[in-house]
Amino acid sequence: MFDFAWSEIGLIGLVAVLVLGPKELPQAMRTLGRFTRQARKLAGEFQTHVNDLMREAELEDIKRSVDQVSTVNVGAEIDKLLDPNGELGPEFEASLAKAQQDMKIMPPPLPTSAPVAHTPEPSEVKAPPSEGHP
Repeated sequence: MFDFAWSEIGLIGLVAVLVLGPKELPQAMRTLGRFTRQARKLAGEFQTHVNDLMREAELEDIKRSVDQVSTVNVGAEIDKLLDPNGELGPEFEASLAKAQQDMKIMPPPLPTSAPVAHTPEPSEVKAPPSEGHP
């Protein structure tokens, strides 16, 4: 806590013996010990309260971050990532409207797979009857 050398502590002790006298020195040391204990106790409580405040502040920051993440519109964030300047949106909508208009003008497409007539296998084909033979 304090940086006292042994020589400084000895000098303080010598002054205390000369000022207080040998009879009152033990009582003064007890009083000094009580004050030191109270000061340490108050410092410990202060440090505990400061740590609690820090923890609460960190928890509030974490809670604020979680609330912020939970209120994010994912669709808007994806739109920002895909089209940051907002140039593609109107072009896409114009192309979509044109395609829908073209779909209304054009007749519906014919089916691509028309039914195929059955073609007989060569073994199924009968030779036409010849005219000269019975």
